[in-house]
Amino acid sequence: MFERYSDFMDRFHVSGYYTGGERDAETDAAAALCQRFVEGPLSLDAWRRKILDDAPHVLIFPEIGMDKVSAQLAAQRLAAVQCCSWGHPVTSGFPTIDYFLSSDLMEPAGAAAHYSEQLIRLPNLSIYYEPADVPPISIDRAELGLRADAVVYWCSQSLPKYLPQFDGVFARIAAEVPDCQFTFIEFGGGSGVTEIFRTRLERAFKAIGLSAKNHCVFLPRLAPDRFVAAIGQCDIVLDSIGWSGCNSILESLAHNLPIVTLAGEMMRGRHTAAILDMMDVRETMARTIDEYVSIAGFLGRTTAKRTELSAEIANKKHCVYRDHACIAALQTFLDRAVRDKAAPLCSM
Repeated sequence: MFERYSDFMDRFHVSGYYTGGERDAETDAAAALCQRFVEGPLSLDAWRRKILDDAPHVLIFPEIGMDKVSAQLAAQRLAAVQCCSWGHPVTSGFPTIDYFLSSDLMEPAGAAAHYSEQLIRLPNLSIYYEPADVPPISIDRAELGLRADAVVYWCSQSLPKYLPQFDGVFARIAAEVPDCQFTFIEFGGGSGVTEIFRTRLERAFKAIGLSAKNHCVFLPRLAPDRFVAAIGQCDIVLDSIGWSGCNSILESLAHNLPIVTLAGEMMRGRHTAAILDMMDVRETMARTIDEYVSIAGFLGRTTAKRTELSAEIANKKHCVYRDHACIAALQTFLDRAVRDKAAPLCSM
């Protein structure tokens, strides 16, 4: 927990509403940050009544679009000021959501046009991030199905983030780095998505005379400690193009691996670029697909360059941790938003 959060709690009464039904360590951590914490599952009407009875000045949805109940609640007017953030990094499109809380570094110029909400660009990454607190465990390449002498690219994003128009990128990199492997994580929602993606890769590799089976490894879903440990068995992180990684990229910083990314046109494709920007490590930020392939290929062939970039990340990754500027800006925004918009709600 960060030391400045007590200042936030002194200024604001924080209530948390957990619409899920399962409890784990993350639930406990979230509950500890709230003066009031209400757990589900509850009916939609029961959630509505509880929130209205609490009469919050501001209601913040960390995401809208991934959880059905949260989306149903967000579609109602339950507080005078309603916001969503980028847990699902696209506009809600709901007229009931007033503000979208985003990252200044992740948003391109003219980004306000991408949102039905009023865009609030909080400083830097807009998040206070603690380094991953995962106990180190022992794991080796053989356990992961990786060759001991291969150059291994970590590609750990959810498979739906890998768009078909970019399948050829992996084959092109393999053509430049013949003894390389790419690690992917099987999709957790059933085998169908994994098999579709595997077939697409086979087609892309075959198109240039290569075999995907020689280069692509699909790992099972991994527990958090094994996930972070597996990253350490790789040499280079490849960000997904068009829908960028964030948490997994931050987790990779534990191993100081070079990270290749291509900033997209929308905020959802710019998470990793923002992380590298905040560290002032921009050499592996591509501007085109060809440049992405070229950078990835060069790193795969050049151990010395990987070592140099790893040292740079090790020296600068502290820049993305424990950022107090975004907390101060959020406090200022909340004060202003309540003054500007809050008014007693009519009985519903």
